[in-house]
Amino acid sequence: MIGFRMQKNPLEKTRISRRTMKKRPEIEEDPEMESEPVPDLSSEAPSMEKILAPFYHRLVLDTVALRRAVEECRKSLLPKKEENRKRWVELAEKVLRNETISLTPPPPPDEVDRLGDKYPHMKGALQVVRDFLDISRLAQGPSSLPPLLLDGPPGSGKTAFALDLAKVLNVPSRLVNSASLTHSFVLGGIDAVWGSAKEGMILNVLLEGAGNPVMVLDEIDKAGKSLSGSSNSPSIENFLLNVLEPITARKYSDEFLSAAHPVDASKVQWVFTANDMTGLSKPLLSRLTVIPVREPTPEELREVIIPSLYRDILEENNLVGKAPEALTEEAIDTLSGSPREARKRILRLLAGYARAGKFEAPEEEISIKERSIGFNAGGRS
Repeated sequence: MIGFRMQKNPLEKTRISRRTMKKRPEIEEDPEMESEPVPDLSSEAPSMEKILAPFYHRLVLDTVALRRAVEECRKSLLPKKEENRKRWVELAEKVLRNETISLTPPPPPDEVDRLGDKYPHMKGALQVVRDFLDISRLAQGPSSLPPLLLDGPPGSGKTAFALDLAKVLNVPSRLVNSASLTHSFVLGGIDAVWGSAKEGMILNVLLEGAGNPVMVLDEIDKAGKSLSGSSNSPSIENFLLNVLEPITARKYSDEFLSAAHPVDASKVQWVFTANDMTGLSKPLLSRLTVIPVREPTPEELREVIIPSLYRDILEENNLVGKAPEALTEEAIDTLSGSPREARKRILRLLAGYARAGKFEAPEEEISIKERSIGFNAGGRS
């Protein structure tokens, strides 16, 4: 009889070893004892989505309604002007493409400090900026500055500081000359029914893709009567009071895009400048962090501001490597006054260098006086 050799089950050894292992004593559960909850380890380490969430900004509040309006506008004849209709559709589609935009985080502290090296007379402004950026870092969120008002003498570098601040924050910016701001249309847009219809500066800068850009309103004290408005134009002040208030700015309406399609402009960072803030209203001032700005001392002007201005002018005019890297001591001696005046004179020094190959003292400014035309009875000629 031919016998068959049984193959061993490879798991048999495991079964035997498990049977021969010493059995651990069973622990009776106490029904009155509550079992400890198993810790959720996944919640200890935040996901990348949670980390990045504060840096995304929903610009469009109702994308469905805006898309529907785009389709209706393509089919209908509204707004009546064909060119306006095309511009409106282009703007609305651009807004939809920027439905969600980024919020820029605060810059490293040393970059802010370098701004202080350039503006030694702006210590108060820099301290306010540092304080709020420190809070932004603590919150692990984007840079968020309160509306600032730089109040100081003309030509003291307030506007240049505001624009350089936007560069340090690494966000888009817009500069508005308040003296020529006769109504709020420049900021808030012009309705599509008008021939000159277009979006305002606020929506325009938001569409560059950053939800916390910098808006600089230069010399707001020169806006004059346009701040309070008139029967023919809306009040700029009322407009500003709304956009400076985060609650109302969350539903900001651009006149060209239409009030039916608001966007969130609550993260815009505002910087105002003024030569004399005494004419500004209390409601407006209550929304601004007022920072006094003094004139730079002669030492600050000579040792810090003029050399910095010179480097900036070389870069702005593509003169790096084509003109001397620094001004001579003799050239600096010819510069005085405010940073604004120093900038003008540096340009004239460079013009002299272009002609003669050396820095020459700029000629005195030519003063042009208006002369009366026609008869002037009893007046000066």
